[in-house]
Amino acid sequence: MPTNVFFSRGVTAEQRLYEDIIVESLKIYGQDLYYIPRVIVRDNVLNDVATSSFYDSYAIEMYISNTDGFEGDQTIMSKFGLEIRDQATFVVARRSWERFVGLYNNNVNSIRPLEGDLLYYPPTKSFFEIKFVEHERPFYQLNNLVVYELQCELFEYSDERFDTGNPDIDAIQTYNAISTVMSISDQRGTGEQLLIGEQVVQGLANGIFMYAEVVNVQAQDADVPNGIPEGSQLLWVSNITFSDNQYHEMQEGVRVVGQTSRSSWNVNRIYDINDVDVDYTFPQNQQAQNREFEVNADSIIDFSESNPFGDPSIRYGGSSFISVDNPVVERPLLVVSSTTITSDSTNLTVDTE
Repeated sequence: MPTNVFFSRGVTAEQRLYEDIIVESLKIYGQDLYYIPRVIVRDNVLNDVATSSFYDSYAIEMYISNTDGFEGDQTIMSKFGLEIRDQATFVVARRSWERFVGLYNNNVNSIRPLEGDLLYYPPTKSFFEIKFVEHERPFYQLNNLVVYELQCELFEYSDERFDTGNPDIDAIQTYNAISTVMSISDQRGTGEQLLIGEQVVQGLANGIFMYAEVVNVQAQDADVPNGIPEGSQLLWVSNITFSDNQYHEMQEGVRVVGQTSRSSWNVNRIYDINDVDVDYTFPQNQQAQNREFEVNADSIIDFSESNPFGDPSIRYGGSSFISVDNPVVERPLLVVSSTTITSDSTNLTVDTE
């Protein structure tokens, strides 16, 4: 038997009242968060995610369903060290989403929150990655859907680019990005100082240009025993790319020019993990042990071997052969040592090639 036609749960006026109450409740009991959409660049061959960037942030109110604290595995000790796996569920009104973040008002190219986008929670300065968007809860109470439930997990930074214009959000790249450290001096040009966040350019050989983003600039200690001129500064750069989309080494003795400040500096020295007089490896993280792993690994693994992890009877190099298909190109010769043992009732013969 069908439901009573004189009572309907789909009256427009009741649906609007219900939605107004939800939106007002979220404004009263919610928290101010920032929604950060992800921009993905895919590999044209494997269709895999090559890089991810975040260029926009939108303030919006959300309600945290986890009243007793974060959920998930929280803090655990694994074989990779201490890991924090906090999880949380955020509730956002559909109307607020369409008003502040939606497709028709901003650069977001979706009609709903997407998995992979980020939420920034200012009270704890934490980033949460959206793992799943539940869009049917509560389940059609008045024949309509008024909220999204965002199931999130603490975000693990892996060298993504942040350029939202919000210094609190962009600081995650400043303190965590993989950066190259160099000593600069002999300032020239119209500007006085390189600006954090600006792009610097260095001209290499054959018309190739290096582009990088300034992460930090600070005065270099005068007592560093490395022959650096007095008054030099330390420059940290990240997101290094090249005009030909190939990898190259940055050059010492070649100037870098800030594209915003128009300030030009000479590169005295580029530091890496193998430097023994100074250690600028992850200066923001005093617990980083990259230098120790690099040094100790040399005493465990013999890097003089041409094939330390493979079959010792197989070696490369020493000779070369000419390919039949391309007789001009020489290729390394693969040498395989083999031993053949044959025996009968009286004799044992060993043949070695």
